[in-house]
Amino acid sequence: MSDINKIMEEAEQAYFREDDLEKVLKLTEKAVEVEPTDIRPWDLMGVTLFETGHPEESMICFDKILELDPENNDAKLKKGQIYTELKEYSNALAILDELIENKTDRKDEAIIAKLTLNLEMEDEEAYQETLKLCKKVINEEDSKLLKDEIGFIESIHSIMENNKK
Repeated sequence: MSDINKIMEEAEQAYFREDDLEKVLKLTEKAVEVEPTDIRPWDLMGVTLFETGHPEESMICFDKILELDPENNDAKLKKGQIYTELKEYSNALAILDELIENKTDRKDEAIIAKLTLNLEMEDEEAYQETLKLCKKVINEEDSKLLKDEIGFIESIHSIMENNKK
């Protein structure tokens, strides 16, 4: 097993055990030094930084992934989620819309993220428009992910609407 694979295996095990996220960061930094063009350590580092409350630093990791692989839709989706966390809604919407319009492999996740973003922004018109798209995709493509998530999202929307009254 190569050095990078050994380091990443240890980092992934530490991450999934959730025993020491600082250890994960140290290992992913080491992995980047060993192989700076390997996307795996950048991704795990970005996720860990985001989860530990460092969204700006996390964004740097996903930018690096996109520098190495401009078509990496997973990194684009994660950037959209970070922009949402930072309340940079126009940037988040731009990324999510691109993922949806280009019918990428992350389209369904982008639709869910956009529905959630519409709720956060309290934009009822945009929410209804995205909900319509979601239901269309469910009907045309039989998306299990969207089927599984739509009920939960609609419940949150209903609660929010009731709280406004």
